[in-house]
Amino acid sequence: MDFRQQIANFTNYGTYNYRFDDIGNEILNPNSIIFQQVYLGLPLGNIIYNNNRILSFYDPTFTEFVPSTITSSVTPSVFSQEAIDQINAITYQNVQLQGQLESLIASSTEDSSSADVQSIKNTIINLRSQLGQGSFEGDFQEVYPYLPLSIEEQNPPI
Repeated sequence: MDFRQQIANFTNYGTYNYRFDDIGNEILNPNSIIFQQVYLGLPLGNIIYNNNRILSFYDPTFTEFVPSTITSSVTPSVFSQEAIDQINAITYQNVQLQGQLESLIASSTEDSSSADVQSIKNTIINLRSQLGQGSFEGDFQEVYPYLPLSIEEQNPPI
């Protein structure tokens, strides 16, 4: 596309087809033999800052990477030991439930009678409910592996 046409498109529609060379420099007009029309030059210069103004609004000292002055090797825990024990117990229970769920899913892939399929479905839905993935049978898909319904499936458009 011609450079003038690109400028017209940018002026009229706000769109511009950016092109870059192999180094990553933006090329403005690749057909021009004048260097300043091919590449955009930005002047660089040293800016003189008013330190008093900066200090009046900001603290320019680094605080993020300063070594800690605490000499104690024991750091206090944010949670009490009781809360940590409860979290660990719930995590262990979820791991067990997830393992049971995975073994039931693996066993339901084999041919089974309809009573076995219904029993496995009820067990899988019960385990998913215990994992917090839903509350009742209507919160899950009707087909194996009985995944929780998505938001769109729970609230179909009217």
